[in-house]
This record gives sequence, C-alpha cells and structure tokens, in this order.
Amino acid sequence: MGFPQVGNYCDVIMPGITVLMPGVCLVLTKAQKHYYGPRRNRQTTTVAPDNSNNFTDERDCDETVGAGADPWACLCKQFNFQRETCKEDIQKYLPSQPNSRICTDHRHYYIGLDNRCQEEHALESSNDPAGKAMQFALDLFQAADNKNPNENFIISPLSPQVLLAQLIESCSPKAREEMLKVLKLNGKEAASLVDALVAAANKDSTNNKLDIASVFFKAKDLELKTPFRDAAKHNKIRMKDLDFANAHQAANIVNEWANTQTRGNIPQVITEQGISPDMMMLLVNAIYFKGTWLYKFNETETNKRATFESSKNNKMPVHMMSQTNKLRFGEINYGMYSDSEQGLRWVELPYDGDELSMIVLLPKTQFQLDEMVRRANGSHFQEIFQVIRRNHNPLKIHLKMPRFTIKTSVSLVEPLKKLGIREIFEDDNPLPELFKSPARVGDVKQDAFLKVDELGTTATAVSRVTIIPLSLNYNEDIYFNCNEPFMVMVVDKTRQIPLFMAKIRKPEKPKADQGRVQA
Repeated sequence: MGFPQVGNYCDVIMPGITVLMPGVCLVLTKAQKHYYGPRRNRQTTTVAPDNSNNFTDERDCDETVGAGADPWACLCKQFNFQRETCKEDIQKYLPSQPNSRICTDHRHYYIGLDNRCQEEHALESSNDPAGKAMQFALDLFQAADNKNPNENFIISPLSPQVLLAQLIESCSPKAREEMLKVLKLNGKEAASLVDALVAAANKDSTNNKLDIASVFFKAKDLELKTPFRDAAKHNKIRMKDLDFANAHQAANIVNEWANTQTRGNIPQVITEQGISPDMMMLLVNAIYFKGTWLYKFNETETNKRATFESSKNNKMPVHMMSQTNKLRFGEINYGMYSDSEQGLRWVELPYDGDELSMIVLLPKTQFQLDEMVRRANGSHFQEIFQVIRRNHNPLKIHLKMPRFTIKTSVSLVEPLKKLGIREIFEDDNPLPELFKSPARVGDVKQDAFLKVDELGTTATAVSRVTIIPLSLNYNEDIYFNCNEPFMVMVVDKTRQIPLFMAKIRKPEKPKADQGRVQA
C-alpha cells in the first residue's frame, strides 16, 4: 500500500512590513567518522583514484607548491591530476565517493568524508548547543537550496530541527544515531533553546514579538508509549486527539491552530486532501516573529527607479531602500590568508531591543553568492556573532537594499537524506518507542514567505511532520550595495541562533499602492 501524499500549503502573500512565513510538516505513517586532507602532524588515507595512498602533510604542501600558492595545487598533486583540468576532474570524481566533499577551511583544499570538514567537526564536537544549531541550519540551508539562479529561497531551519528532535528518544538505535549526528540537538536541548529564545526576544521591547509553539495531533484512541509521552510533557509539547478519518474536520482543526499561532499570517498549512485515515500523528511547529528596525529606512529616500542585477546582463527594476548609519560590519575570508576576492562581506541590521538582527551578506566577488556560501561552514557564521559581541566601534555604512518579496515551498525529505537522516523515512520500524504498531516519517515540508520594506520584519513559520502507517580594520566609509544576489539571516545574536535564512536572487518590484501588514 502506498503512503498518502500530504497536500500543498496554500499560497500566502501578505503586503507590508517584513513578512517571513515558513511552514514544515512531518507526517508519521504506519508502517564511523573519517577526515581526509592536510592536517598537521598527521598522515591520512586518500580516496584518490591513483596509486598514491596518502595525503601529504600540509607542511609538505608549503614546501612543494609554495606558501600562499593556488589552494587547489596541493590537492591536485595528491590526486595526480593535471593542474589545468584538476578542479573539474576532482569534481567529476567526487560523486562516486558517497558523502565526500571538497573542504576549503584551510589554505590548501582537501577532501572531507562524511560531508564534514575539520572546522565543522570541531564545532559539532563542542558542547555548545548554539554552535550545533548553527551548523545544522547551514547544512539544511545548503542541502535544500536548488541553486536555481532564477529562484529565491528561504527556510526556517529551527522549525524542522525542533520537531525532529522530539522523535529522537523514540527511534531505533540506528535511526537515533543518524538523528543525533545530523540534528546536533536532542529533544531536551531543543526545548531549552526555544525557551531561552522566546524569553530573550520578548524582553525589554514592545515592538518585537517572538512566539514558538508545538502541538502533536495524534489519532484518537491511539496509545503512545510512555517514554515519548513523558518526553513530550517535559518539553512542553501539547497533545491533541484528532479524527483523521474525518478529513474535513481534521484539516480545519490543524489550520485553525496554525492561523491562531501565526496571527492570521498562515491560515492554512494542510488541505483536506492532505489528510489520510491511516495517519497516526501530525506534528506541527509554528514560529511567529514581528520586529521593527532599530534604524528604520526613510521611505522618502527609497529609489523607485533602481535596478538589480540578478546575473550578468540581466537587470530588473526594484525599489532600492537606503540608509547611512553606524552599523557593525565584517568580512568572512576563506583560507589562512586574507584574500580580497574570496569570501563574504556582511552588515548587521538590528531590530528594536537589540536582541535580534538581520545579517545581510554579499559575495566579495560579483555574482558568486552560491559559491561563497557553499564554501562557508558554521564556524564562519559564528565568527559574525563574535564580532558583534565584541561590540567594536560600528562603522559608517552606506547601505542600499531592495524591498523584496519571496515565496518558496520545499520538501525537506531529500535534503535531510542527503545530510544523513534516512532510517526514519525508509526503515520498516524506525520509531519502536513511539507506538505499539510500526511507524515511520512520511514527509517533512516547509513553505516560506518573506517581505522586507522600510519599517521592519514580520516572520512566521509552520512546520508539519506527518506520521503515516509504517513511517576588520577600516578607516573609510563602507558602501554596501545589495544590487546583486545576496543572503539574509534573521538571528538571535545573543544566543547565536538563526531563525530564518534566505537567498534573494530575484526580488520582485513591489506595487506602488501595496499596503502594510497589520499584526
């Protein structure tokens, strides 16, 4: 018997302030680490196709190819590839090596297995929940983005992370190992993180509001096993009975909950057709955020005849906002040495209360956003928080950023599988401690909407999990012009947690008479 399909979310387009609306759905149905590459004082085994079985120590790379040389040179030598075609040859070879990737967190590139590089491994090995949350956020963001140059992309990584973490203690040993490895947090850590985020965001500000809530809709008369029931209670997860046989009523109840939690911004998260009688549980998480810029853009200074270059020779009209203020600014430089062409520049736009911020990132090389973000890891993004926390004198920034409206819908099943979570989707009984009958996760979905203008930000996210049967030093002013594809993150900078992440490749020109969202 095939597994029921989850219906699509409704298209929600709201005018006004900054609106961000992701939604994720989890559907439950019946039914060792190795690192390859240059490390000091260590020899490791290569996956290269030739007969040289050992990677050279990084110091040998210095002696062989020269310090500060082409970062590909050492890797090409180890693979015994001609330098002229080396980069292409290695990239063609990698797909034959599961979970291998090119690592760029050293001055000489190397191959990392298990989809991990050295700095990422150090971050994961720490006991810092925020660092782990950041690494998962970046992992999921990159895995889910299809890199289409004509499409924008947005995701709320915290939402599926919170939902999936609640299932960890119900998993089989193998599924549990996969979940802990990829999610980085267990259910207790995720719940504590959510409590801290909500308390901090709502402190000392009447202009900001952050709510994060979860509810598990279970089939009526379905008996949950004690460990899962106790964990849900401890983590403040509400349980509600639902008659999945009555699809119309069930969809109305779920949508009413989501509509209430998101202040009407997401009135529908599942359709009647998305409800199946053999569903066992529907796990839903909602995030609502409304924030006002600490330094507002002056609408009279918005250039309504500006242009945005989505790619070379491809321009489009936009409404370009602008402001000049003392803002925190920095750069992410790849490798051991500063390289003016390789990396990302960023600027912080704080919200009122200064607990939450939007981080805006531009590639240092024009039109290289996807490549520069691909080379980043959680450690790089944590460096941004370190700079902000040191609170050095802000710089005079001349910022230009377009108003934009983006909307995406994505299934997270394949991205999660790519990251290493497979058992909960594929095994016959990956959740033995959840119900008395076998169950597995049928789907994980997220819809998102983001609108940015001069006043501030409103962001909401709804996540669903359905269980089906069986399943810097600068002395000059900085000009930061977002007139090409750029990235934004809405973050809790104190706890160093990303709430939303987005790439804006093609902002839409807002209508002149478009109203504002009222929350």
